[in-house]
Amino acid sequence: MLNKPRDDDAKDNEVISSKNANIDQEITMGVDENSSLSPYEEKAPATHDYNKIQIPDGGYGWVVVGCYFFLNFCTWGSNAGFAIYLTYYLDSNKFPGGTKEDFAAVGGLAFGAGLMFAPLINYFVFRTSVKISIGVGIVLQGAALLLCAFSTKLWQVFLTQGLLISFGLAFISIPATNILTPWFRKKRTLALGLGAAGSGLGGVVFNLGMQRILEIKSLRWALISQCIIDTVLSTIALMLIRTRETAVQETTKEKPKFFDPSLLRHYVVWFLILYVGTTMLGYVVLLYSLSAFTVSLGYTQKQGSVVSCMISAGGCAFRPLVGYCADRFGPVTVGIVVHAIVGILCVAMWIPCRNLATAIAFSLLSGALMGSIWPLLTSISSRIGGLNKLASIYSFTWPCVGMCAIVSPIIGLKLRSNDPTVSNAYVNTAIFSGMGYYGAALFLWLIRGYLIARDKLAIAAKTGHDDGELHLRVSVPDFLKELFNIGRLPRKV
Repeated sequence: MLNKPRDDDAKDNEVISSKNANIDQEITMGVDENSSLSPYEEKAPATHDYNKIQIPDGGYGWVVVGCYFFLNFCTWGSNAGFAIYLTYYLDSNKFPGGTKEDFAAVGGLAFGAGLMFAPLINYFVFRTSVKISIGVGIVLQGAALLLCAFSTKLWQVFLTQGLLISFGLAFISIPATNILTPWFRKKRTLALGLGAAGSGLGGVVFNLGMQRILEIKSLRWALISQCIIDTVLSTIALMLIRTRETAVQETTKEKPKFFDPSLLRHYVVWFLILYVGTTMLGYVVLLYSLSAFTVSLGYTQKQGSVVSCMISAGGCAFRPLVGYCADRFGPVTVGIVVHAIVGILCVAMWIPCRNLATAIAFSLLSGALMGSIWPLLTSISSRIGGLNKLASIYSFTWPCVGMCAIVSPIIGLKLRSNDPTVSNAYVNTAIFSGMGYYGAALFLWLIRGYLIARDKLAIAAKTGHDDGELHLRVSVPDFLKELFNIGRLPRKV
């Protein structure tokens, strides 16, 4: 990542250097030094864009969006298909002696074990390159699926479909998450939403497709088919993807760190970590529970897979829309609204759900919004720390994702009622998921108050959020005051 600038970075800089020069000129001409207005109220560009880092906002970036789409399709989309395998394991005797907690633990390991080593994977990326890391991940993921296809004992499933596939996902997802951000600014969250839609489409394909192969062939052929699809599409994306880290490093003149403990001195980073944790507790429980919940109502595994894939269908269709709204109204503000809505849906629709039609409607509506963390998190993280500290911030948030993802499937199963007289065995599970999303909305609200207070300082200092503004100190009284600011804001938050 620290190699000399490539030609594509140089061309990008030349294309947009004149644009940034014009912006600087407008800012200089637009501010009256003798104005009695406060700095953030002075006449200046509507976005108060003082960023020095040059962003193409398009061009080859749209090709990178496509690459990011397929990487998400083959990682998180592929992983979403585990709900089908979980239902199959629970209802069959493929691995004798395995309990429901064992198979839920496999799903948790697949989602989160590798992410807990995010700082070490970031170090590997810094020592090699983004493409090498993604290549290693593709090999690990393919090997995991292929080995699992020939597994005959439960411990082999833990090692392959659990642990090994998790490291494959981590080596792909951790560097891939940071690739798209330096290509876009005004359309950043829209681009991230389009890329994140890949996991939604992947969830639909792998839920329905692998369920069909399980029915007409076997578990082995389902896993082999998944291996072929993931490996081929991920390799094509790897060949086309390009990064802009050199352009970012040249502008900031600051050597990026793969792990920066000093970030923990800023309470807004703790708010971000807690937001990620509460979201993942609700998200993974909801993601892995709906298929089994549908079967518990008396429906078939196939019908359960349809309900499960509606979550992915909702994400595929609506994540770009969430990204568009976030670019228009601010990622934190939109995040508060959508996470609160998911919490309401869990309580108002999941608890009274008694039939397939309601289950499908709930999974589609919740699926449209429950995965909003994926397009929003990078935009919020870059707003907090700047582009040069994204990797360091993710060294704290990814382990949090991993820890919560490992325990969430087990929590979901433990909360399930075993009383045969109850009409909905997943009431406690629904309440838990809803509370997770309410907590996420709360921590986003705290982040919003901090960013509004800091933006006022930033406008006065003429700094740009992509360049990094953590050096601006926000007092606690100012932070508390801006928690209830719903009026005119210095920037979109």
